[in-house]
Amino acid sequence: MNNIFITIKKELRSIFRDKKTISAMFVYPLMIPLMVILYGTMYDSIDNETTTYKIGTDYTFTEEEKSILNDLNLEYIENQSMDSLSESFENNEISGYISYDEENKNYTLYYDASGTSGMAASELMYVYLETYSTYLTNTYLVSENIDLDKAYNHFTIDEKDLSNNNYVVTILLGVSLTYIILSICMATSNMAIGTTATEKENGTLETILTFPIKKNELIVGKYLSSVIVGFVAGLISLILMIISMYIGKYQYTIFENIEIVLSIKTILSSIITVASASIFIAGVALLLTAFAKSYKEAQGKISFITLVATIPMFISILDIKISKYYYLIPICNFEQVLNDIFTNNIVASNIFLTFASTVVYSIVVISIIIKAYNSEKILFTN
Repeated sequence: MNNIFITIKKELRSIFRDKKTISAMFVYPLMIPLMVILYGTMYDSIDNETTTYKIGTDYTFTEEEKSILNDLNLEYIENQSMDSLSESFENNEISGYISYDEENKNYTLYYDASGTSGMAASELMYVYLETYSTYLTNTYLVSENIDLDKAYNHFTIDEKDLSNNNYVVTILLGVSLTYIILSICMATSNMAIGTTATEKENGTLETILTFPIKKNELIVGKYLSSVIVGFVAGLISLILMIISMYIGKYQYTIFENIEIVLSIKTILSSIITVASASIFIAGVALLLTAFAKSYKEAQGKISFITLVATIPMFISILDIKISKYYYLIPICNFEQVLNDIFTNNIVASNIFLTFASTVVYSIVVISIIIKAYNSEKILFTN
């Protein structure tokens, strides 16, 4: 047991000399608050931004039309020739223009549908014409002594949004949870590479084995040191995510009416999930790097873990419905469980599938590692 603690101490001490492992422990976690700030600031700036569009016409507006245009925050030029309007449009002086055929009572809208400015201007022009049409209708009905309330208000409509989540916040939460698992993957991967492939490449592993230490003790020490590093990285990410979400809830309007559960139960459950993820991912990282003969080869093998860790992020972005079998997929299931915890969508059977499968997977991985390290081909490079 003493040899295991010595090995753990040795490996953890090496972290401070390994800039890549240190960066994995802090760079990925720091991305979470940066994203919350970026998304929150961008959303608020867009939400508060008032863009004024300018249109032109080949006819003269009535006073009622001018009032409608002012309400829509639309600037305008009127009574221009079609050639003049076309030239102004080409020079980006106006975002669109309207021509009116008085004989056929027909309006024609001209705009560029390939740009956001053109599309926005076209929407406003449609609103202006619809509003003006309603005004003319009301004027006619009043002149005929028809009650406007009876003419329009046949029934009322109420709306109730059954969704508890804002799409942007859902994506932001999904990406944040992905970074938590990615930080674990990167920290454990760099640790595993340093304790296996790098030591074999430098020949230090052979020297270590000449010491009075059993192979199983060496394996357990290296494994637990990777678990510790992964857990610390994941915990830092989790803490930063919780703080960021909590601040964002009161700082940015994008988080309004969004229920992200931040209770003691939620935090403890998420910590247990991060610990479980660290235990499993550290084992997989150690197993993959055990068969590598060099640092570069180990990096290539370990990239598989980070690829799997990004899958849930795309699922949240594409809003793909998942089944219970998804909770049997290693690494992905941890991110989904964290998502369920923070959105209060916990299902006992899904939690059981995740942790039961993780126990089985971890036992299998650790058993393979122990058998692998009893092989001379694994322990020594050619």
